[in-house]
Amino acid sequence: MPNPDVFSALASRRSVRGFLPREVPREDLERIFTAAQRAPSWCNIQPWRVWVTSGATTERITRALLDATQRGAPQPDIAFPGDYPEPYGTHRRECGKALYQAMGIARNDTAARYDAWMRNFRAFGAPHVAIVGEDRRFGLYGALDVGCWLQSVMLCAQALGIATCPQASLASFPSVLRAELDIPADVAILCGIAIGYEDPDVPANACTTTRAPLADNVKLV
Repeated sequence: MPNPDVFSALASRRSVRGFLPREVPREDLERIFTAAQRAPSWCNIQPWRVWVTSGATTERITRALLDATQRGAPQPDIAFPGDYPEPYGTHRRECGKALYQAMGIARNDTAARYDAWMRNFRAFGAPHVAIVGEDRRFGLYGALDVGCWLQSVMLCAQALGIATCPQASLASFPSVLRAELDIPADVAILCGIAIGYEDPDVPANACTTTRAPLADNVKLV
């Protein structure tokens, strides 16, 4: 049976960068992550390993990440891209331009841009953070599986009216996360997800990004 709700959730989902302090009921969190367990994976290995924080734990994690930014440069388990050849550079610049325009931050306002960047490590005030990793032994194919799982989480959350923002920045300091959450060394930390209810008064949430025409990415042959 066709399910148009999937299309609606995909069309309306976006990265939210400002959250209300209200926590998501535990039963809704469990519903989201239980449903995402149905995500496909290589030989059904299900390599995602996830730690979902609430309350004081979220505050402790984000505070530790902010402190880490003052002590040194990020050292993620998986190196972030350092070069963005075309057309990827254009996509990246357009995204940044749209975001900073929504926030009313000028290109030459270094201090405001720094403050906006630091909000990443606060998970934009979200009451919940999911730290997402994979068993290191499965490498790229395990990461592909985690990508399927990640989209499943975000679409299920969207269907329940719960906002999300996938964040590489939350994986910038894996040693901090391992110490705070007892994450074993054999798990590579890939990203985080900010989870909560959107604060409509946060200017960044007015940001909308574009998508390339289908033919730029997909060839029907």
